[in-house]
Amino acid sequence: MWRDELSRLVEVEGGLDSPVKSEVLVRARDWKDLAELLSFSSRRGLKVHVMGEGGHHIGEKLKCDVAVSMRELRGIQEISPEDLFVTVYSGTRFQDLLEKLRKDGLIIPFHYEGTTGGFASTNLPSYASFFHGYPRDWLLGAEVITGLGERITTGSKTTKFSSGYKIWKALSGSLGKLGIYVSLTIRLIPLPESMSVVEIDPEKLDSILKRRPWGVTLVRRERWRAFAVFAGPSKYVQRVTEGLREVDPITCEGERVTSIMTPRGMELTYVSSLNAECITSYYGTGYSRLFNGESPRTLRSKGLVAIGEKGCDRECLPEPTKSFLMLKNALDPYNVFV
Repeated sequence: MWRDELSRLVEVEGGLDSPVKSEVLVRARDWKDLAELLSFSSRRGLKVHVMGEGGHHIGEKLKCDVAVSMRELRGIQEISPEDLFVTVYSGTRFQDLLEKLRKDGLIIPFHYEGTTGGFASTNLPSYASFFHGYPRDWLLGAEVITGLGERITTGSKTTKFSSGYKIWKALSGSLGKLGIYVSLTIRLIPLPESMSVVEIDPEKLDSILKRRPWGVTLVRRERWRAFAVFAGPSKYVQRVTEGLREVDPITCEGERVTSIMTPRGMELTYVSSLNAECITSYYGTGYSRLFNGESPRTLRSKGLVAIGEKGCDRECLPEPTKSFLMLKNALDPYNVFV
């Protein structure tokens, strides 16, 4: 029985039920656990699903042989205020990492409720993504375990690194289907002296963008409202937000969440006519979220790129791209990761 064999390699617990149904659960404690597990799974034809805290499962419910929790693989390995990077184990809670960095006068300008590995694997934009891009743009390197159980250290601790294929970036956004992040090296910036969230007139967005906000989030419940984030020296923030009201931005919630990918800067053009209880768009990122709206299948029939993030039962993810399939064949040729 493969479970008995596996238990001689790593600690094995009872399986999970939902949204991931597994025969067993393995709590990885170091890269050796992962290498042993993946090498064994590729030989035995087992299916493996990687998770952090389990709060950001994207796509339909799935079945696997082994669920891998990364929560035990946590801790900060190195912070460099001089070279502006941090190296951290992937099971570290992202909010805990931000709290530690803030005490050191540093920041990664994103919000994510989950592990640092989840932050990288989901590659979701945030409040400052108009100016600062996606999580993938902040990854300098990583230690990775492939579907064959191979350990790869890729990237560097400087933005000047450019040689070879950027495997650590290719894994970002793949939802753990290409490999496992063991640790990540992430770019930092100094914590700004001042940060302010203000409500703006959506009709005057162009004039606001000239003031160089970190990000603009548009939210529609009964009507569209817009919120801009400004950060920097206190006098600068005070000047660019003069006449604007500082607020706590409103948020959307729902049992069903679907993300829509559009050309950047044209988010509202594509989503304004869609039916949903609430819509959030991160301006300039090409990314919007529909809460309790139309299904991914219905949205795709309208020519949209849709991903069922939460509460989706079937056809949640679009067909994989050719580049993804090429990477899958190289990093996980036996299709271990699901």
